[in-house]
Amino acid sequence: MELNSVERVRRAIAGEIPDRVPVIPLIIHHTMKIAQVRYDQYAQDPDLLVRTQINAWRTYGYDGFHVTCDNWILPSVLGCTIQFFPDQPPTAATRVLAKSKDLNLLTRPRSGTDGRMGFKVEATRKAAQAIGDQCYLKTNFDQGPFSLATAVRGIEPLMMDLYDDPQFVFDLLEICTETVIMFARACGQAGCHALTFGDSTAGLLNPRQFACFAAPFEKQVISALADLDIPVFLHICGDTAHIIDQMVATGATGLEVDYQNDIAFYREKTGGQVCLQGNIEPSRILFMGSPADVTQASRTAIEQAIHAPDGSWQSHFILSSGCEVPRDTPPENLRAMVRAAHEFGRYE
Repeated sequence: MELNSVERVRRAIAGEIPDRVPVIPLIIHHTMKIAQVRYDQYAQDPDLLVRTQINAWRTYGYDGFHVTCDNWILPSVLGCTIQFFPDQPPTAATRVLAKSKDLNLLTRPRSGTDGRMGFKVEATRKAAQAIGDQCYLKTNFDQGPFSLATAVRGIEPLMMDLYDDPQFVFDLLEICTETVIMFARACGQAGCHALTFGDSTAGLLNPRQFACFAAPFEKQVISALADLDIPVFLHICGDTAHIIDQMVATGATGLEVDYQNDIAFYREKTGGQVCLQGNIEPSRILFMGSPADVTQASRTAIEQAIHAPDGSWQSHFILSSGCEVPRDTPPENLRAMVRAAHEFGRYE
């Protein structure tokens, strides 16, 4: 029986057998290219964000999309000055704690819609109203506490603080965690089917540091969202083999797997406890490869993910890019990834 996209994704996330593997690429800048939209407008206009993402979804026919734009929403709320550009993501002009450890310099939000948080919450609400249950909506609530801490302090200074002043780091992480939860809850209440967040700089930590400065705060965020009763996905860029067990233990419903990781290894290590989403290489395969390259990579990922060692079917898999789809990715390559799920992702 042919399922609609939302039911297909829901079954995959729950570990139930859908009709085929769903496809949800992490696609941001490419959507603007095909819609001829400027990044600085997309990142500040919720109506434009929604129209741009819906246009790409209709163009390629995948099963869902991320309501997402950039990773500087929460840093701006806490006091970082943000620059916008016509053809690249926003970035920080200043980091509020770059030269100081005075936590009173941070601007503490009063609700999950303060500042640019309101833009993402409104975009989620508008996307849900526009498409209903026609496709699966995952709203990105920016970043995890550790990544947010590095954004307001700077990566190198915070890494030094881990050794020189760990209490300062813990105090900062508490503020960051509170802010992340506030934003995530507002997004989750706006009508999306799932939430997702990245804690990419946490991937730079060794296992002991991750257990101390990242995992407990990620777990706190995920636990605080449990009553929303929607899946929460965690994304950490790079090779995360050294912390995969801890990522599973955060309680995340799913893990977005970067291309540097092997799906078969992830499948073995997670033991079906979480849904895996990934992990076609964005640059070498999706951007620079041919449609045949994309088809083969997609087929390999699907086969490694859904074929159990005993020959039975296993679910808990969404085909996706390993990280963001590059802006100038050939459209025929994205179509090849979607076709591969239809051709090789059938559970029959």
